[in-house]
Amino acid sequence: MKNKLIILLLSFFGYSVMSNAQYYQDAFRFSNSNYSFGSTARMQAIGGAQIALGGDISSAVSNPAGLGFFNKSVFVLTPSLDFINTDTEYGILRDDGFERQGSEENFRNNFNFANIGTVINFNKGRFSEDKFKGGSLAISLSRNNTFHLNRSYQGENGYNSIVDNILQDAGAQGIDDLSELSYAAFDQFLITPVADGGGNIQFYDAFVGGFPIQRETIKERGSHYQLNMAWGGNYDDKFYFGGGMGVQILNYKQERAYEEFDFLQGGSDLDSLNAIRIDDEINVRGSGVNFNFGAIFRPIEILTIGASYTSPSFFTMDEESYLDLAADWDAGTTYTETVDGEEVTYDLATIDPYQSSLFVNQYRLRTPSKVGLGAALFIGKDGFLSGDLEFVDYAKANLNSEDFSTASDNDIIEDVYESVMNIRVGGEYRFDNFRLRAGYAILPDPVKGSNLNERANVSLGFGYRTSDYFLDFVMVSSSRQQQAVPYFITSDQPVATSDINNTTVSVTFGLNF
Repeated sequence: MKNKLIILLLSFFGYSVMSNAQYYQDAFRFSNSNYSFGSTARMQAIGGAQIALGGDISSAVSNPAGLGFFNKSVFVLTPSLDFINTDTEYGILRDDGFERQGSEENFRNNFNFANIGTVINFNKGRFSEDKFKGGSLAISLSRNNTFHLNRSYQGENGYNSIVDNILQDAGAQGIDDLSELSYAAFDQFLITPVADGGGNIQFYDAFVGGFPIQRETIKERGSHYQLNMAWGGNYDDKFYFGGGMGVQILNYKQERAYEEFDFLQGGSDLDSLNAIRIDDEINVRGSGVNFNFGAIFRPIEILTIGASYTSPSFFTMDEESYLDLAADWDAGTTYTETVDGEEVTYDLATIDPYQSSLFVNQYRLRTPSKVGLGAALFIGKDGFLSGDLEFVDYAKANLNSEDFSTASDNDIIEDVYESVMNIRVGGEYRFDNFRLRAGYAILPDPVKGSNLNERANVSLGFGYRTSDYFLDFVMVSSSRQQQAVPYFITSDQPVATSDINNTTVSVTFGLNF
């Protein structure tokens, strides 16, 4: 089952900037926002199950109808700290199974603000006899996602090298038609064309024997925030309704450093080539807008039922990328070829590393919409239980660009992704001014037939509340997996699978006024 799963993910998620950028992955990466990331510590602690709840600034994103529950104005600040531990296993996927080569562990922490903002209450007062009780306006900045992650792996590959992938990619193409990576390998004398008597290239040959030790380090940085403006109203303390707009602010950076060294050929060291190093980087900056609206109904005193809709986010993305390749040859290593009837000899140890131009692209991304349903059961004044279902169809994401064709990426989006149902449950127990909370959330993998990217969250928290201020604390434990491949090859595929565990600690400070 594990091998089948890896094959599936390699078919669609073997992302490497060293090959041509594959934007269908951006469609998932930047659509995979989660309003729980930007919730207060109270809502994080109950697993993010807040569609049928109100009286919290997080409602501006999850369900603006919840703003209608406020009867005071409030200022809220939620600093947050992430502790991210990654355990990466590297090996070769062979026909007869997975051949493990080794594992490495990485750790990173990141300080951020889950949300900050204010709710301004405009209700008509507790003694008003009007059915319409007024409403509240929320202005806030909340986190939708975070991209901070370090991964690394190392192991011996006794079956192939990235040069085999480059030869596979180069085929019999002319030098001017080579991809950026293949041309960089040609520039560094890792591959050379073999032509027939008429000068037509038949294939490319390599000076590298293979069987190297391979090492890669992948660093991701960035965040996805949303600036919210939302309003929620209250009709007769039974029906709550609201709507809002979100301005998206996205920043993403990925750096990859890939190395091969200690090459072997026929069982002996290949002394002429010491190492290959490839560095590439992608920077993406995006902005966009979405809209949301929702309603909450209280059919009986102890029960509320909520529904919300969030429109697609319409992003404009600016992307920059580059690639560097350096081959480390021993001193005295030379290559001789005939140019215009004369022999030319190159000293390979003195050639400068290859540096690509800066590639600049712009594209537009439409993320899928979201539909949420929720219910909350109140147990007198002792607390409540809450649950949410959220429906997202990732196959509805769409890419568009005037700089390159997105047709193949959109086809992959439709073929590979599917709809998912995110589930969130949680509850709160009250005694005097204190609160105890717990929650659980499961966010399935949107790739058909896979559960690799499935995320599970377990949360615990507590709080203290008075009429003037409140203080809430939460700890959320989240787990998922992620794969990376340095290159694609027809057989004996190298692959790295990372177990990612993220512990988030958040504290919310709130002032009522």
